[in-house]
Amino acid sequence: MRKKNILIYKRTYKHNYGDPIIADCCGYLIQTAAEKHNLPVKISMANVFCRLSFLNRLRLRHTDIIVYPGGDLNSVPFNEMLLKLLHHAEAYPSIEIYIHAIGINRKKVKKRNVRLLKEMFRLPQVKQVTTRGDIGKLEKYMKTPKPYPPALVFDPAVWVNEAYGIERDPNSDVIGIGLIRPEIFSERSTGISEKQVKQMYKDIVGELETRGFRWQFFTNGLYGEYRFGVRLLKEMGRSRREYIGHHIFSAKKLVKKIAGYRAVIAARMHANIIATSLNIPSVGLVWNDKMNLFAEIIGCQDRYIAQEHLTDAGYIADRMESAIREGYDQKRIHAMKQKTMETIQNIILD
Repeated sequence: MRKKNILIYKRTYKHNYGDPIIADCCGYLIQTAAEKHNLPVKISMANVFCRLSFLNRLRLRHTDIIVYPGGDLNSVPFNEMLLKLLHHAEAYPSIEIYIHAIGINRKKVKKRNVRLLKEMFRLPQVKQVTTRGDIGKLEKYMKTPKPYPPALVFDPAVWVNEAYGIERDPNSDVIGIGLIRPEIFSERSTGISEKQVKQMYKDIVGELETRGFRWQFFTNGLYGEYRFGVRLLKEMGRSRREYIGHHIFSAKKLVKKIAGYRAVIAARMHANIIATSLNIPSVGLVWNDKMNLFAEIIGCQDRYIAQEHLTDAGYIADRMESAIREGYDQKRIHAMKQKTMETIQNIILD
């Protein structure tokens, strides 16, 4: 049986390790499905942001399947780049395209972006499109019937514990507080200012200490957010070494760091998804509706903190303690994992 060559168009930009984790985990899922069905595959990766387009075109000569592994498709410039890459595949009509676990806004949708998404989904080589978020919006954009219907699936990062072979530390008593650049809340019209975000983090620390919890700041890899944490600790008169440590430089180090916490309170969505994968209770500080969409899928809406409660550290700590007591609905998570794997199998079984 001839080996299928699968090219994953990953999204690697700056050092937010959520997107590389998505690509790695999608590759892991495809490999797992292939092994289950005794199908030989060769998986390679290409960066959507690579400006050497001739290299991507050379790869296509030996490609059977293109997979976009997941992540936001709400940026007009990014979607223009991705669409251009997918158009390159038209020179090789036998290539099949699978667009997996995408995030599309259900609020404040840009008209230009809607046109790009519809054009992307219309491509005849696209065989399947799935979403990690609003299935209703996806179905609205899918005007052309495909061999496989649109589906609601998990973000691939839910499998990161398996993909990287990392397990949680069951003896940890430290709460991880995931940082995000403070201006992001005001940019998203949440009504929360930069000053309030800084105070929010300080108040969370104070509340955790009052309740007897140890804590540590962490980031998803963006250096600017690490520097924000260092400045915050300086204002608080706390040790950088003890309360944030060294800046991380790889996706695996991010996962290992989160695996060392008892629970997580974080604003970056993939910090929460990684925690879910590791069965670590997490509370989300919501600045973007995509976090609410993930919360709905796993049935943890009460743990994702809406705007009116972001400045209430007591409320946030209450939700964290509740999450520690209750854990996750593992039956619900398992069922969604099975549904997601069915869509992954479509990639290799066609």
